[in-house]
Amino acid sequence: MDKNLKYWLALSRLRGLERYDLSGVLLRFGGPEGIFKEGRAGLEAFSAAFAETVCEFKDWGWVDKEIALIEKHGVRVLTLDDALYPRLLKHIYDPPCILYTKGSLYDYNLPAVAIVGTRHPSHYGLSMSETMARDLAAMGVVIVSGMARGCDMAAHKGALSSGGFTVAVLGTGINVPYPRENTKLHGEIMEKGLVVTEMPISTPPLPENFPRRNRIISGLSKGVLVIEAPLRSGSLMTARLALDYNREVMAIPGHANSPKSMGTNKLLKDGAIFVENAVDVMQALSFSFSIPEEKSGEEDTEHGIGLGGEERLVWEALEEGPAHIDSIMEHTGLSVARASTVLLDMELKGIIEQKPGKCFLRRV
Repeated sequence: MDKNLKYWLALSRLRGLERYDLSGVLLRFGGPEGIFKEGRAGLEAFSAAFAETVCEFKDWGWVDKEIALIEKHGVRVLTLDDALYPRLLKHIYDPPCILYTKGSLYDYNLPAVAIVGTRHPSHYGLSMSETMARDLAAMGVVIVSGMARGCDMAAHKGALSSGGFTVAVLGTGINVPYPRENTKLHGEIMEKGLVVTEMPISTPPLPENFPRRNRIISGLSKGVLVIEAPLRSGSLMTARLALDYNREVMAIPGHANSPKSMGTNKLLKDGAIFVENAVDVMQALSFSFSIPEEKSGEEDTEHGIGLGGEERLVWEALEEGPAHIDSIMEHTGLSVARASTVLLDMELKGIIEQKPGKCFLRRV
């Protein structure tokens, strides 16, 4: 355990710390220990308000208890001067002075993209979030999100489904999965990815903590992709922070009459990068990538070879030409929810296309 950890923990508890250039403060006083050992006069020479905040801190008992909890839960704490602290995050103007982490640290030279969206997405939003994360992760991109209900959850699942790496940034203590339905996902990310937070152990899901969490999501990433978001949402806050940190902001276009997409569409009007698939994202961020070679002949797609299960049933239902979703459901025996899911997946893959009136047809 770093002997300076107690001073870093104490520093993280100071009121109004975000008002100061933390790197400059640390340099001036020679690190966190120097801050707490500096006399009032020396602190006041820097800032009277800062001196008052430091001299008011007396909660060393909390610090000792927190260190015990860190050891109990097997948490790694990265401090701002740690060589393993994420470089991108270190260079935003208000980086967290400590990060609680659990899982596998990753190579920060790898490209990282944040995928965020509404907690109450449409089926389209869920599907796009999972698909984009899956495809980007398969190209070697680290997927960063906030493990919230909805689009965030789908992004983490998409990354894991491709065997990729994902980072979950929490607005709670590292041992507090939120929402509770994400308990299994929380454990899986700890096993196969990385969970991070700046909140002390066992911090509950307090509303005021989530906006601060969003700056870490933006700070860890080269760009932020907004999948689906209403006009007032945390996702748009994350996008604004990304712009403040000189990151690229990208958005998926949504239905013009859907309140769930009004924020995303406004981002596009305001100059966000229009993207439709993972290749668009890679090109927008100038990431190098390669696309797996596909079979050259049209025979496979033409005869449905390579399609399995429900997709093959839908393909066969479209053999005679365009078909309404009701006809597809009758032919395949799929429920309306399942048929909609399979049809959207096939549409995103470019296998079929949708015409007005919920009619679908093969593209080849």
